[in-house]
Amino acid sequence: MRKIFCLATAFLLCAAPDAGAAELSVAVFDLQKVAAACDAVQDARAAIDSKYGAQKMLLEKDRAALEKKMEGFQAKKPTPKQQEDFAKEQREYSERAQAFMRLLQADELRVRQDIDSILNQAAENLAKRKGYSLVMDIASIPYYDSNLDVTGDMLAEANVVFKKIKDEMLKSGPPQNAPAATNATAPAPRNATAPGTARPGGTSPRPGTGK
Repeated sequence: MRKIFCLATAFLLCAAPDAGAAELSVAVFDLQKVAAACDAVQDARAAIDSKYGAQKMLLEKDRAALEKKMEGFQAKKPTPKQQEDFAKEQREYSERAQAFMRLLQADELRVRQDIDSILNQAAENLAKRKGYSLVMDIASIPYYDSNLDVTGDMLAEANVVFKKIKDEMLKSGPPQNAPAATNATAPAPRNATAPGTARPGGTSPRPGTGK
């Protein structure tokens, strides 16, 4: 998203008219603040939590059980059969974890793409309505006059764009490729669990962290 605004900035500044021609009207906003606070992001977070939260908790429980079993093996050497069974549990856990992460990351990617699209549309709408020649992310410029800051307007416009998308989806029903930010509540496949891989050394990565 920042890259888009930076490129637009460079293009428009290079193409700016000579002195005496039409004045360039510039507005700036805090992209990070708008992206964090807009309704689309809040909705997407709630949808992702609803869709994957229970599965993540289940894997956390499985992971803790594997670690507890590993600790028991450190206190008392396991039999060959116990080692074989434990290795099988680890493999099954790893497979379920990786399947879960693929699903989660795919949804998160769609959400990011949807948010980018919403913010781009909001910037365009705001520029057209208020006559701005250029709308920029403040992170892409070293200095700006605070009077140019339209972060509040951008946030409000992003929420308007998102509401319009939701209203249209409610009327027509969500298509198969509906934005994840507004359609992430569909149930996940039954075999999708949570992320992580138990490690023979006694640790396994926590769901969603890889650590």
